[in-house]
Amino acid sequence: MLSIILGAAIGGAAYALAKKRKASTPTAAVTATAAGVGGAVVTSLLLTPFVMIPVAIGGVGYYLMRRSNRQKALGPGSG
Repeated sequence: MLSIILGAAIGGAAYALAKKRKASTPTAAVTATAAGVGGAVVTSLLLTPFVMIPVAIGGVGYYLMRRSNRQKALGPGSG
C-alpha cells in the first residue's frame, strides 16, 4: 500500500514538473505514468525485505518450537 501511495506521489510530481516545463498533456501523462510505476516498483522492492524478515523469523521460531517437543534422551527405565 505504501508503495502505491509513494508511486502516485512521484507520478504527480513528475506530471507537475512536466507541465511546468510546458510539455504537452500526453507527454506529461506518459512521463508521470512511467515515473509513478517505476517509483512504486522500486519502493516495493526496497520494502520487501523489511516485511519478509519478521515473517522468516516467525517461521524459524515456529519450526524450532515444534521441533523442541521431541524427546531429547532415553525415557525412564530404558537403561
